[in-house]
Amino acid sequence: MIDANGRPPFEDEDATARLLRTAGPRPGIPAERAARVRSAVYLQWKSGVRGRTVRRGMLAGAALLAIAAVLVMAVRLTGLREEVVAPVRATVATVDRVEGEATLAPEENVRTGEWVETGATTRVALRLSDGTSVRLDTGSRTRLLSSTVIELAYGALYLDTGGDSKGFEVRTPLGTVHDIGTQFEIRLRGASLRLRVRTGVAEVRRGPQSIPARPGTEVTLTAGGAASRSVAAHGPDWEWAVNLAPSFEIEGRTLAAFLEYLSRERGWTLRYADAALARDSSGIILHGSVDGLQPRDALAVALATSGLFHRFRDGELLISRTAQ
Repeated sequence: MIDANGRPPFEDEDATARLLRTAGPRPGIPAERAARVRSAVYLQWKSGVRGRTVRRGMLAGAALLAIAAVLVMAVRLTGLREEVVAPVRATVATVDRVEGEATLAPEENVRTGEWVETGATTRVALRLSDGTSVRLDTGSRTRLLSSTVIELAYGALYLDTGGDSKGFEVRTPLGTVHDIGTQFEIRLRGASLRLRVRTGVAEVRRGPQSIPARPGTEVTLTAGGAASRSVAAHGPDWEWAVNLAPSFEIEGRTLAAFLEYLSRERGWTLRYADAALARDSSGIILHGSVDGLQPRDALAVALATSGLFHRFRDGELLISRTAQ
């Protein structure tokens, strides 16, 4: 076969092969020269990458500055106050008990910023990781901003801080309440804020004004000022919160622990007839269950099985070995 130029098709290829064989192998590239080439190529590549990175960083920084400026302007225009909110919707509480029909269920998690509301016949108790019990009365709306800050929009809540609590803050439109290891109720109704303290110390702050509240004290804050009075730590006014108290499993627990739990939740003052009985109660182990029983019925059952008796007088619970 002849190509368009009148030559055999592989003539050029054969001539090239003969020339390569005649020339022999090419001498190798000196190691020093190869190293210089590689170094130069690497430096050029690195310079290009750094330039692109700096340009991207400058663009990202400019974008962040623009966003920050917008946020500052928004805060100035709306007058938003600072909020202590845990990051990424952290779980800060668990539903402990529910009374009535509610959208929440026991053991359901509650995250930061989530509103919890109760209707006209619904009450809810939440349990925080440090043992603090947060209980909402009917017609209430609240949310946890962090593990130590709660916002009450309206209604009433009761707090029983746990043993590991380092203090709690409750924010309302009318003032902020701070506590140091206490049991207290906050009720927000219209233009009135009421704080009732059972144990420990709490205070209401509104602007430069700070009003302390000690055990058995009620403070009411209105537009006209503040007023204080004494209140009992037990009785019908606390009943709604008592009914939401965490359950106490008596199986394998001591009588002393059960009596302390009941007295704390009911606002009773616990007394023993003598010091020996107080020591013995720490060694009496309970068995069975008192679930479903009213507190006084549960108390009677626990004491009857222990061979002991009790008496109530002016909020005091007296435990004795004989009937009074």
